[in-house]
Amino acid sequence: MDQITPHGTTPVRGVQDNVAAKIREMGANFNPEILAATRDLYLPLLKALDWERVTITSDIQYGDDATRNLLDVHVADDKPSGPAPVVLFFHGGGFVEGHKNSEGPYVYGNVANYFAANGMIGVNCTYRLAPGAPWPAGAEDVGAAVAWARANIAEYGGDPDKIYVIGHSAGSAHVATFALHKDLQPDGGHGAAGVILMSGTYGINPERVNAAYYGDDASKYEAMQLLGNIEWGDFEVFVTAAEFEPIMFGASGTQLVAELTRQFGRLPRFKLLLGHNHPSPTMSMGTSDETVAAEILDFIQGPGA
Repeated sequence: MDQITPHGTTPVRGVQDNVAAKIREMGANFNPEILAATRDLYLPLLKALDWERVTITSDIQYGDDATRNLLDVHVADDKPSGPAPVVLFFHGGGFVEGHKNSEGPYVYGNVANYFAANGMIGVNCTYRLAPGAPWPAGAEDVGAAVAWARANIAEYGGDPDKIYVIGHSAGSAHVATFALHKDLQPDGGHGAAGVILMSGTYGINPERVNAAYYGDDASKYEAMQLLGNIEWGDFEVFVTAAEFEPIMFGASGTQLVAELTRQFGRLPRFKLLLGHNHPSPTMSMGTSDETVAAEILDFIQGPGA
């Protein structure tokens, strides 16, 4: 991908200096080498966290696929009494790869652990992949996981009326389609109180389409894509993009924000994550870098929390 020049010299409070410098050196690109290098930066930080204070119930099946419709529930041992907000996380992977436990429990269990450590119930989810599970399977899996949470999360101390769903990259496209695509909304709403859409793409460019997920029939793309097919109900939306990632992610995110604002007269929350590249925002959660995690926590807790 072509490199672009981001805001590079902006100091970022919270991002460790050595991490910030190396992310800046990688530039605004994304490929397997950058993914691996970013993991190498964050994995020691994640392994050093206190994982003992959170109890993880692993590999709960929430859908028909016994190998991919799986989730882990993270509950802190010192969770406050009373029903707690619930945060579901869906990883990325270009629609064709990825797993909730990419590096043991550390990536992406760190996301669920962060919210559990902050008095919530964290849920780390894996979903079906293309080409075996084409559009709209990812969105359907998000819906199945939310339905599971609404029916079962009270057993873990969660509040089924306060379910927030985070998606990153391909996971963000799935979460956005689940929450906002007009053709996929169930009667009575989808059951989420809010969604956090991190570095996703919400339209389909026929010249660079992921045919494994969307197929190769270009006549169907307009109806499949989220942009132009939005229905926004009674829930909150938070869209993010990263400073050091290919511009298509930020462009698609701002298109989504603009369309939501024009069509519904409501302004969703938007944040450019300075100092971060495409994979680093999720990997930073739980570390001393709270530039991402604190923003999402504030969105969930709301004013005055």
